[in-house]
Amino acid sequence: MSSLLGNEQSRCDRFQEWLEDSQASQSALQSYEILLDEAPAEHRAHAEICSDCRDAAADMVSLRNLLREAWDAPVPGPWFAPRVMATIAAQEAELSRQSSRGMAIWLAVPRFASRLSWAAAALLICTCTWLYERPAAAPPAQTAAAFTTEHLFDPPPAPPNHDDVLVSLNEKDQ
Repeated sequence: MSSLLGNEQSRCDRFQEWLEDSQASQSALQSYEILLDEAPAEHRAHAEICSDCRDAAADMVSLRNLLREAWDAPVPGPWFAPRVMATIAAQEAELSRQSSRGMAIWLAVPRFASRLSWAAAALLICTCTWLYERPAAAPPAQTAAAFTTEHLFDPPPAPPNHDDVLVSLNEKDQ
């Protein structure tokens, strides 16, 4: 059984070596059938029974076609680089004209933006530190009357209810 697998593996290896070394890359390949027409009979017979090798041949043909399309892309002429440089020079001249017309102030802002952000961060840190370490306001001093009515272990007086308030108002009127 291992000899059958080994034999089949060697056929696949030979097919893929032929596929890589084939001179079909020079001719115009549109499909893998054309590639297989140029193949030796042994490789054609193997490609008919082995789906992996058929897929490899189809992938090789599509890759060669893609590479041919990329290779045939137009090459820029000798005028391309000078024309690009002239366009860049024209844009720089336009920027310098705008800066001379009052735009110089806004062109200077990006240069000082990092310095401004560092100064704002330092100011923010100083302000936060000052606010954090600032002493809290002292609580209001209690009057002597508050000390006499309160004792340490006495519960606070209950708030008056509506009946107590009405009774006390009635007593004041009499």
